[in-house]
Order: sequence, then C-alpha cells, then structure tokens
Amino acid sequence: MNCSSRSNRAAAQRARLGELLEQSGLAADLLCAEKGREMGELARRAARGPYDLVVAGGGDGTMSTVAAAVAETDKAMGVLPLGTVNHFAKHLGVPLDLEGAVRTLVEGRRVQVDVGEVNGRVFVNNSTLGIYPTIVRGREALRKRSGLNKWLALALATVSGIRRHERVGLRLVLDGQELELTTPFVFVANSDFKLGDVDLARQRPPHPGELGVCVAHAGSRLSTVKLIASALAGRIQKANDFSIMRTTELRVEAPCRKLHVAADGEVHRMAPPLVYRARPSALRVVVPLSSDISAGSRRQEDQPGQFAALGG
Repeated sequence: MNCSSRSNRAAAQRARLGELLEQSGLAADLLCAEKGREMGELARRAARGPYDLVVAGGGDGTMSTVAAAVAETDKAMGVLPLGTVNHFAKHLGVPLDLEGAVRTLVEGRRVQVDVGEVNGRVFVNNSTLGIYPTIVRGREALRKRSGLNKWLALALATVSGIRRHERVGLRLVLDGQELELTTPFVFVANSDFKLGDVDLARQRPPHPGELGVCVAHAGSRLSTVKLIASALAGRIQKANDFSIMRTTELRVEAPCRKLHVAADGEVHRMAPPLVYRARPSALRVVVPLSSDISAGSRRQEDQPGQFAALGG
C-alpha cells in the first residue's frame, strides 16, 4: 500500500483494507507514510506506542524497516504483502491476498525469527554486494526517468549491469577463515537462499543464529552471463565458480571508501568494513497456523488488542 499514491488501485486497496479490519473486529490505527523515508520514524513511533501488534503493509523494503523498529521489543509484527516480490511473506507462509493476510492477523500464531544486520542496518531476507545493487539502482533510475514498469526496467538494468561487468576486490573473514577474491556478486542470506524467486542454493535455510553466504568467482563477462543463466535455470549451486558457505558472522573488507549494499532490495552506501551478523529470535511475527516456520511458540495466542497498521 503506497499511501502517497493517487492511483485507483492504491485507493481501492486502502478502502478494502479498512473494510477488512473493521469486519475482523480488530481495533486498528492506520498510519500512512507519504514518503519512503518517513516509514522508519513512523515504525519507531508505533513500536513505542500502546500497540500489541505493529503491522507492515508494503513490499520487502517496508518489512525490513518495520522489523528494525519492532525487533527485540515486546511488540509483535504482522505482515500485509502489498509489494511486487513479497519475499518475506512467502517465507513465512502468509497469504498473498489481502483477505488471507488480515485473517492471519486474527487467527495466526506468533513465532520468534532471526533478523540479519549489516553495520547495524536490519534485513529480514538478504543483503547483496556487487552487480545486484548496481542493477537495482539502474532499475530505479530507469523507472524514474522513463516511467517504465518494474520488470522491463529490471531487464534493461540487468543487461546494462552485465555490460559493465563491475567486479570488486574483497577480503571476507568468516569463522576465522579468510578469503580474498575479486567478485561480481556476494549474497548474504538470513531467511533463505532466495533472491526474489530464484533459489541460489537449493539447501535448507540458515539455522537460527546462522547466515548463508554465496560468492561468485566469475572472472569474465561471459562467466557472469553463464552464472546468471544457471541461476535462472535453478542450477547455479552446481557451478564450479560459485561457493556456498554458512557462518555466524561475516566481515567484508574492501579498498574503497564506500560500497553499494542492497538490503531487502533497498540500496545503501556503506563504509567498509561491513560486519554482518544474525540476531537470533529477535523478531516476533504473526504467521498462519499452517506455516512451516517452527521457531518460537506454536500455540495460538489471544487475539491482539489495539494495533497499528503501517502503509508505505
């Protein structure tokens, strides 16, 4: 839900959400962020407020922003998947339709899940370095400049990113081991090994307190193209120039002042070294009774009292 949007779809979505919340019998305050940068302060204010449950309505960037505010508090987080990919909702098993997601707020159970962080910035799904942040930045620039839809802009930005074939020299330190390499792509997983709907590892998700790390060793533009093709075909984990590791903490050193870092699809400039770590069971989140998520309590809790629904 984009509260600043004037589109018919957004307006209908807001109206439908209001109807569903009223029908559910939940006492809810609907809080809207008119601009993306307002979401963090709005989420922190809700987490300090008199609410039992803080509900995020939006895409994965909104989810990580609200999770950062709610983590390690006595509040729980609910999920209304209103974005494009909705990675976090899929991982939790939250229905992607608005009716099912609101029903989960009423009937679901609360579980404890990990969040990841890089230099203090929380992410719920993953963080990436290298070509992917470049592609995301290119996609958003194309959308802003030309008004292209998200998927066409992504395709064009991917082609542009491959043509540039930007690689970065890094030193990775994980569990006492050091790895020096020049790479086009580093992926750090919190919830699972998926980048969008592409499973990079086809392995079990990281255990509580554990991060997954994927590193590409592609040395040429052609090698990078082959790796991308392997990923789309679901075979990248078998590639000789692709490593999959697990660790409790990762330190990334680079001979530059700033790195572009993507966290749940949002790109930030950060000064190395980058320190990644997992925060075990830091976030209480509401999932359906049928969800495969097993951390924390499996009992159905009482229906929440007053709660805040954040839209961004």
